[in-house]
Amino acid sequence: MSQTVMLQLPDKFYEPIMRIAQTMAQPIESVLLKALQTSLPPLDGLPKEQISELTQLETWDVPALRQLLLKTVPQEQQQELETLLQKNQSTELTNTEQQRLTLLQKAVNKIMLQKARAAVLRGEIDGQRLPTLAELRQLTTAR
Repeated sequence: MSQTVMLQLPDKFYEPIMRIAQTMAQPIESVLLKALQTSLPPLDGLPKEQISELTQLETWDVPALRQLLLKTVPQEQQQELETLLQKNQSTELTNTEQQRLTLLQKAVNKIMLQKARAAVLRGEIDGQRLPTLAELRQLTTAR
């Protein structure tokens, strides 16, 4: 399903997009669509629960998104994850340890995904520069 949207672009946006479209020998609509897809990637392929959580972020205001960007993995969990990862490199983990490692990795990945989505949404809402991957990692690590 698709929707048609009429949009007036200021020259400062139109001109570079038009140059890109001409260089790529593509219609301007294709270039604009690609830019939109890049700025807010679809959630296809994620579990339904994760899609629901990430979609919910679209209703959050800027202060709430900013607060989410400051969320960190608790220090104890970071240490436990690091210990299990190091042990996993030198020896085989027990089933219990492997399950715990998987659980911790999922928790960290969930926070990173939420923060990445919040960063994109915040940028879309208030025009702020998106943090780099290194900055997001730094924000995820407890101080």
